[in-house]
Amino acid sequence: MHSCVRDYFRFKEATFIVFVKSEDILPGMCLARNVNFYDITTKQAQHFEAGRKLTDVAITQLRSAGIDGVYVDTVRSELRMISSINQEIRSEAISGIHHLADNFMKSDKGVQKEDVDEISDTTQKLINSLSSKKDILVNIADIKMYDDYTYHHSLSVAIMALAIGIELGFTNQMLNELGTAGLLHDIGKVSVPIEIITKPGRLTNEEFDIVKMHPVYAAQHLKERHLVNENIYNGIIQHHEKIDGTGYPMRLSGTQIHPYARILAVADVYDALTSNRPYRTPNPPNEAIEYIMAGMGTHFDEKVLRAFLRKVAPFPTGSVVQLSNGERASVMKNLPDSPLRPHVMVLDSTKTYNLADPENYNIVITGIIDNVSENQQLINM
Repeated sequence: MHSCVRDYFRFKEATFIVFVKSEDILPGMCLARNVNFYDITTKQAQHFEAGRKLTDVAITQLRSAGIDGVYVDTVRSELRMISSINQEIRSEAISGIHHLADNFMKSDKGVQKEDVDEISDTTQKLINSLSSKKDILVNIADIKMYDDYTYHHSLSVAIMALAIGIELGFTNQMLNELGTAGLLHDIGKVSVPIEIITKPGRLTNEEFDIVKMHPVYAAQHLKERHLVNENIYNGIIQHHEKIDGTGYPMRLSGTQIHPYARILAVADVYDALTSNRPYRTPNPPNEAIEYIMAGMGTHFDEKVLRAFLRKVAPFPTGSVVQLSNGERASVMKNLPDSPLRPHVMVLDSTKTYNLADPENYNIVITGIIDNVSENQQLINM
């Protein structure tokens, strides 16, 4: 029996499947899923089976081939070693948002300066983490949890917004303001009755009018206490405005909408579409991207959306996808300028397709077949 398989059964109770980015792979890690890639040294297609224990040589092969990362089986002790820093940042962000929301609900106290300072400090840690890997593509599975609620949604939105801001060349101060606005953008929802937030059916017009006030609740609460500047305030209160003027709460349009709000609008809708909600199941990331692309120039700012498309990876490396020609393939590499058209290898074959190549435009991905469930994955950014 393979040593990795023995390890799996020995530690079955404490084993997790984790996506580890290429630069963070360590010798001794065991593949949880097959990996197909083209070895540029030998000029041959390679196939690493699930259960293989990775060596320095194998890791070098993967990195040289441009593989973004792999799924590995890991026990709790290894997991802490791999992702403790990133996990700390995520936990710190969730804790900070939760604490601030609690104070938001206490009318006798309200949000305090130290609450917002804590959020700003956490934002800077997120900026440092993302800026150290500027070429990173954001895999939605790496930043989401399926026990989804306002706090985790706010973290996901902040991370995606920062990735867009970095792509657009924002200064560190601008990124900190943008990320802070992202972490705080939905705090006002704690003032909306829980039965409306969790309602499984369609909202009535009256209920939707109440929901539409959540950006106002948050922004005004923070501004009245002089806890945020005008940029953060506008990012929060305007994040549901649309370029064509059909958004809320002020029906602003075009350049009337603050740049931060235009970024948060894209990140917010994308995360909402790909999240579990009481009234619907999540959309696959590629369908969410197609929906957002359809709103370019009407709901969403074109420049912001193009930056977003360069930073998001709807098909994580290693995903098994169905192709329109009937074949099934494994995603080998994501392409920043073509998020819906990665480089793939057909299963049980050495045939590969660069779906971004014009000669392959007749082939599209119609769905993900075998994706590790998102609640088993951890941030590794």
